[in-house]
Amino acid sequence: VATAEGGAAIVQTAIDAFGKVDIVVNNAGILRDKSFHNMEPDLMNPVFDVHLKGAFHVSQPAFVRMREQGYGRIISTSSAAGIFGNFGQTNYGAAKMGLVGFTRVLAVEGAKYNIKANAIAPLALTRMTESIMGGLGDKLDPGLVSPLVAYLAHEDCPVSGQIFSVGGGRVAQVFIGETQGFHSP
Repeated sequence: VATAEGGAAIVQTAIDAFGKVDIVVNNAGILRDKSFHNMEPDLMNPVFDVHLKGAFHVSQPAFVRMREQGYGRIISTSSAAGIFGNFGQTNYGAAKMGLVGFTRVLAVEGAKYNIKANAIAPLALTRMTESIMGGLGDKLDPGLVSPLVAYLAHEDCPVSGQIFSVGGGRVAQVFIGETQGFHSP
C-alpha cells in the first residue's frame, strides 16, 4: 500500500476478481513507537507511508471507479492514539488523525456519487497490538469490531464522514467539537 503502483495493483486485483470495487477498508498498519524526543525520520516515514499514504494510494483508484459507478463505501482505520493521543506514538497518532481528515474530505467529495466514507478507531487484539495489551487482550476479540465494519460497508448505511470508537463489544460515535468561543468585533 505504500506506493501508488501498489495501491493501483490492489484495486485492479479486486476488479479482476469481482468486476468492480464497491468497498475499501483501509486497515494496513505498522508501529514504530518511540518517545517524541527520540523520534527520527526513519521511524516517522514508514508509518506515514503505510497508514496515511497507503490509504490514499488504495482509495484514490477505487474512488475513481466508485464515482463512475455511482456507489462506494470507504472505511479507514484510525486510532484513539490519533484522536486522543498516546505516549510514544507521535508518528502513529499523526498518521491516524490524518485519516480522520482524509475520511471527512472523502465523505464530502463522495456525497453526490453515493460514496460514503467513515473512520473507525478500534481496540482489538491483533499481531500489531498483542505485545502491548496484556490481560486486556482477552476481552478484545477483533471479531467484535467486524459488525461495525460490515454495517458501515452496507449499501443501506446512512452515515458518512463519521468516526466510531469500537472494541470489546462497545461502539460509540466520536466527534470533534467547537465551543462558542469569543468574538470581539
